[in-house]
This record gives sequence, structure tokens and C-alpha cells, in this order.
Amino acid sequence: MRILLATVAIVFAAVVALFAWLALRGPTEAQSKRIAAVLEDPAPPDEPAAYSPCASCHLHDGSGRPDGSIPQLNAQRRAVLENKLHRLRLGTLHILVMDPFARAIGAAEVGEIARYLSELPLKEASAADLKSAERARAASTFAQHCAACHGTNGEGNDGVMASRLCGQYAPYLERRLDEFHAGVRGAADAIMQGIVGTVPDEDLRLVVGWLSEGEGCVGP
Repeated sequence: MRILLATVAIVFAAVVALFAWLALRGPTEAQSKRIAAVLEDPAPPDEPAAYSPCASCHLHDGSGRPDGSIPQLNAQRRAVLENKLHRLRLGTLHILVMDPFARAIGAAEVGEIARYLSELPLKEASAADLKSAERARAASTFAQHCAACHGTNGEGNDGVMASRLCGQYAPYLERRLDEFHAGVRGAADAIMQGIVGTVPDEDLRLVVGWLSEGEGCVGP
């Protein structure tokens, strides 16, 4: 019982620390201006009405927040988006901040939102300042541990509902890796936990940089 209580306490502390980190980190001044500009613009005419609550965080163009608090959803795979939204609606997947929004979405609206986001263009990625040897090492590490699910260049895989990672923000990818290590999302991360735990942290850092640059990105 003591071991169980200690484990619960550790997990709870990790979750609290994660949310504190996100709250303190925040976007830079330049990022804040970009976010404000996107939110001030009217919704595009082809934006589904059901996406309106989502835009407050993910923005009208689906680009999220470069500080890693909100992922890019633009150009994400449609099947992956639909699967995640349906699971959130049904309660088989829990993401605290997403739960109330997802449960307010109708079944038909899930498809509309997923289609809209998947067809939005991917934003121009920023350089990760990797040397050519580091890029090669990252590509090799990804091919060995990640490509079977996430695709050769991180383009994702509908067959196993693996997300597109290519072109995603580095801080977001880093945060998700930290969450895998901490196990804060339980069974949802069980497979990833087993894989991430076998890869040295330095190799993971290189993979994050390589993915965030978006080199070799292909359409879903």
C-alpha cells in the first residue's frame, strides 16, 4: 500500500510540475503577437462552426503555439484526428484540457473538423541548427525505433493511428517525450514509454530537432 501511495504521489507531482512549467514558460513576445494577430482575424469562410472553440487554443490556421504548449494540427492526418476526437468524445482517451471541448462536439462534426485541419498547409519550419552528421544520426535513430509506426519521414500512419511528427514544434515534441518518461497519460502512452526508454536522451534530442525541421515531409 505504501508503495502504491508513493507511486500515486510521484505521478501527481509530475503532473503538477508539468502544468506549472507550461504556465511559466509561455510564448515569447513575437509569438504572442502572432497568436493575437491570428485570433483577431475573422474565421476563414471554410472553417467549420464546430471548430470555433478549438481556435481559441489551436488558432484559425491550426498552427498552435511554438512554445510547445499547443501542438500544430494543420496538415495532421485526417484519420488520426478523427480517431483521437472520437476517443475523447467517448471517454476512452482523457486529455484534461480537451475533454470538455471534445464531448461537446457531435459525431458528424468530428469529420468536419478533421478534414479542415488535415487540409490546412503546414507552416514553414525553423532550422534546428544540427550538423550533417547529427541529422544522419537522427534519421538512423528514427528509422530504427520510430519509422515502423510514424513513417519514414515522420509523416504518420493511418494503419496504426500514428500521428504526423514531421514539421511539429520541437518544444512540443520535447514535452511529449517528458510525458512518456513520466507516464502521466497512463495507458495512452504505454507503447511509446517502452520505446522511448530504450533510446539515449541525446539521440532523442537529435530526433526532435530533425523532425521539427520538416525535411522530407510528405503529404498524408
